[in-house]
Amino acid sequence: MSSLKEREKQYLEDLMMFDDWSGKYDYIMSLGSELPQIPEENKNELTKVKGCQSASWLDAELKEGKLYYRGDSEAILGKGVISMLLNIVNGATPEEIANYDFDIVKKIQLREHLSPTRQMGLDSVMKRIKELAQKYVQKTESHE
Repeated sequence: MSSLKEREKQYLEDLMMFDDWSGKYDYIMSLGSELPQIPEENKNELTKVKGCQSASWLDAELKEGKLYYRGDSEAILGKGVISMLLNIVNGATPEEIANYDFDIVKKIQLREHLSPTRQMGLDSVMKRIKELAQKYVQKTESHE
């Protein structure tokens, strides 16, 4: 399995193929079809990401020491962004995810190409990914 930075680098290379943000948006939105789906019955207040303009949900499951996220969003762009972020972090340890910096967002200047409300949603999704990872870090530490 590749590292977080290796998966991030692959997305950076893919996005660099586009000369403008129209192509990058289309690419990111197309990633939504790859999003590991959260079951409808898991879409509730516990999994809802607070601060998103469009309703979005995230949950995570620990399997053999690795964390795997599932999610969804009512917005096509939101679904694509969540898919990209989850594809980068899925299969990493909770510690790796809790310490991950989401540098890809800065490198592709994603925040600068989103409306203020979408920026808040992006921040909320990244925060929720890290919160879920931290929860599993704490569970692991309490069992040691």
